[in-house]
Amino acid sequence: MASKIDPGQAKSLIQEFRTQNKASTDPLKTPDGQNLNGFFLDRESLDSILKDPKVAGIHVNFAKHPDFAGKPDNVPTLVYSGSIPNAAPGALTPHVSTGAVYNSEMPCPPWCG
Repeated sequence: MASKIDPGQAKSLIQEFRTQNKASTDPLKTPDGQNLNGFFLDRESLDSILKDPKVAGIHVNFAKHPDFAGKPDNVPTLVYSGSIPNAAPGALTPHVSTGAVYNSEMPCPPWCG
């Protein structure tokens, strides 16, 4: 379950990530070569996933940006989908992906501050 955190702590953790990513010898980059700060997830895709009443949450995975597949550039994207409780006996994971899968090609910058 997600934990709500203090906005000051969030700001501090975000800044620490940005500082470490900037100093990295292989920083995460946006498709246009800027240092990656995050991603913007549009409401339409989230609403589409969450309209299914069986969905308990959203799986979010880092993936290689499709424009850089097979290339050495460290340019990620997010792939996300709805998740439902895993009803399989003895399941190792509590949830499994279901339904439509989305790819966020809206990196920050430039899509968010």
